[in-house]
Amino acid sequence: MVDPSFVAGQPPPPEEHLRKQDVDIEMVGRIAKSVNSLAANLRILEERYSNLRGRLQASEQGIIAMDKDIRADVKLLSDDTVEVKRDINDIKDKLRLISSEIKNLVSKNDFKVVERYLDIWQPMNFVTRAELKKMLEEKVREKLLSERKQ
Repeated sequence: MVDPSFVAGQPPPPEEHLRKQDVDIEMVGRIAKSVNSLAANLRILEERYSNLRGRLQASEQGIIAMDKDIRADVKLLSDDTVEVKRDINDIKDKLRLISSEIKNLVSKNDFKVVERYLDIWQPMNFVTRAELKKMLEEKVREKLLSERKQ
């Protein structure tokens, strides 16, 4: 990159004064090339840095968008979980109610006993008061009619 004789910093000997101008021109040319090379390398590095910065910004924006989506999904899941818990509690309450109602039901043996009594009594053959009154009135009328005929 930089010529070592340039960096040494020692003044040239007096007899080489003419040669110094040639060396100075050569040195200036070499320095110019070195500066141009360094400037080109600097531009390349700046461009790489700019590309990396752009990629980083794109990545950060993607991460921010993903974070936002994830937070929204987590909120929806949380809301769904709360609703499911509420539904489960409602189901538990209804099951408790059904269980208490089942305890109040008649046992199978008790039902069979009542069924036997119903079979023996035959309540469908019972007469209502209104039917009995009507039947008695008809019987009385028939008796009165039969007595009149005699």
